[in-house]
Amino acid sequence: MAEATPRSPELEKTLARYLEIQQEERRLAEEKNRLRDVLAAHMARMGRNLWFPVVAGQELKVRYNSTTQVLYDEELLRQRLGERYVRILAPDPKKLREHLAEIEPHLEPLLPLIGSPTPDKVRAAVEAGVVAKEEFRGAFEKSLRRFLAVSRARRDEYGDMPA
Repeated sequence: MAEATPRSPELEKTLARYLEIQQEERRLAEEKNRLRDVLAAHMARMGRNLWFPVVAGQELKVRYNSTTQVLYDEELLRQRLGERYVRILAPDPKKLREHLAEIEPHLEPLLPLIGSPTPDKVRAAVEAGVVAKEEFRGAFEKSLRRFLAVSRARRDEYGDMPA
C-alpha cells in the first residue's frame, strides 16, 4: 500500500530535490545531444575525425566517428532464405541472454571458456557436496551494491495507484 506522505519534512524535501535533479538531468542530456549533433555535423563538413580546438584557453580533443547500423527484417529473411538463413547468422548477445535457460545445457563444454562463477551456482554446489565451502576462503570479494530509483507514480486506467 502506498504511503501518502513521507514520514518527515526532511525526507519530503529530499525526494522533491531528487525529482528536480532528475528533470534537470533529462534536460541537460537533451541539450547535450543537440550540441553533439551540431559538433558532429561540423566534423563531418570538415571531413575530419580528430580536431584540437582551443576554447577559453583550453586545448580540447574532439573525436568523431560514424557507423552504419543495419536492422534486418528477420522473419521475412527467414521465410525467403529457408534453411540458408543460418548461413547469415552470428551469435547475438541480447538473444543469448533472452534464451539462456534453454541453451545453457548445450554450453556446458564451453563453460571453462565463457563461464564465470555465480553465487547461486556456488551455493548449490556447496549444498550438494560437489565443493567444500573452505575451498572458497580467500578466493572472492564480497561488496554491497546499492540500487535506488525514484520516479513519479502513474495512475493506471482505473485511477488506482500501482501496487
